[in-house]
Amino acid sequence: MTDYGIISIAGKEFFDHLRSRRFLLILGILSVIAVAGILNGITEYNTSIAAYNNLQTAASHEWGATMTEDLYQKMKPSVLQVFYQMSTLFALAGGILGIAMGFDLVTKEKESRSLKILLAHPVYRDEVINGKALGGLAAILLALGFVIAISLGILLVCGIVPAVSELPPILLFCAVTFLFIFSYFAIALLMSTLCEESGQSLVYSLILFVILGSFIPAIVYSPLVTDIVIGPAPELPQIIPDPEMQDKNRDAMDTYDRQTQEYGEKEMKVGDLKYLVSPQENYVKTATFLTSPAKTSEMLYPVMSKGWGYINETSKDISVGVIYEQVADFDFSQIFAMVFRNILALLVQPLVFFGLAYVSFMRMDVR
Repeated sequence: MTDYGIISIAGKEFFDHLRSRRFLLILGILSVIAVAGILNGITEYNTSIAAYNNLQTAASHEWGATMTEDLYQKMKPSVLQVFYQMSTLFALAGGILGIAMGFDLVTKEKESRSLKILLAHPVYRDEVINGKALGGLAAILLALGFVIAISLGILLVCGIVPAVSELPPILLFCAVTFLFIFSYFAIALLMSTLCEESGQSLVYSLILFVILGSFIPAIVYSPLVTDIVIGPAPELPQIIPDPEMQDKNRDAMDTYDRQTQEYGEKEMKVGDLKYLVSPQENYVKTATFLTSPAKTSEMLYPVMSKGWGYINETSKDISVGVIYEQVADFDFSQIFAMVFRNILALLVQPLVFFGLAYVSFMRMDVR
C-alpha cells in the first residue's frame, strides 16, 4: 500500500513537471548550456589536436627525436576537455535550476489549501514527501539525460568519438552533475516545507545558494580567518652576510622552509573545510579532475616543458614554440581516489537536506 501511494504521487508530480512551462524552460536552458559548452569545447579540442599533429610532424627533427611514443600518447588531447567546458557552465546554472524545480513543491499545496485535503485521503505523510521528491528527481534526471544525449550526438556529428578509457570519467561526470543539481533541489524542498509561501521559499533558497557557493568559501580563504585559525605565516629570516655565519644562516633557512611547508599543509586543511558544506566547491573540484587532465596534472605534478612545433606554410621551415604543459600520467582509478571524498560529500549533502525536509514535513502542523 505504501509503495503504491509513493508511486502514484511520484507519477503525478512527474507528469505535472513535464506539462509545466517551467520544466520546458529549464530543459531549454540546460540544452543551451550544453550546446554552448560542447561547441566551445570542440573548438578548443580541435585547436589542441592541430597542435598535437604539428608536434608529431616535427618529431623527425632533432628537438623532437628524444620524445618517446608513450610520451606522445600522454600528450594527446583528451575528449574530456569538451565536457570541462560544459561543467563550468553547469557550476553556475545547475544549482539555480535545482532550486527552480523544488522551491514550491510543498508551498503550492499550502497556498491552494490542497495539502489538507490530500492528507485527508488514505495516504501517509511520508508517501507525500517521498513521492514529491521522487517525481521531481525523475524530471531532473530526464532533462539531464536528454541534454547529455544531445551533447554526445553533437560530438558524433563532429566526428569526435570518446575512447573506451574516457567513458568512465564521462559517466561519473554525468552522475556528479545530477548529484549537484539534486543538492539544491533538496535545499529548495526543505525551504518549501518550512515556508508558507513560494516567494519566501525561493528567496531563502537563493540566499542559501549564495552562502554555500560563495560566502562560506570566501570566509574560509579570508586571511583574517586564516590568521586566527592557524596563525600568521612564517617570516623570512634575516640573512647575515658573514662567512662565519653560513651554518647559522643555513639552519635558519631550513627552519623557515619546514615552517612554511607545515603552514601550507595547515592552510590546505582549513581550505578543505569548504567541501563539508558547499556543493559547488565539491562539484567544481570533481568535474575539473574528471574532465580536465591537464588542469589535474597541473595540481599534482611538476611542470614539464614540452616542445610544440608548427610548420610555416610559406617557407616550410620548422619553428618551435615551447609551451609549458602538463603530462597526465594517471588512470581513472587514481582520479577517482582523489575525488572520492568530494563525491561522497555530494551524495551526503542532498541526503542531509532531504532528511531535514522529511522531518519538517512529518512534524508540520497542517491547518
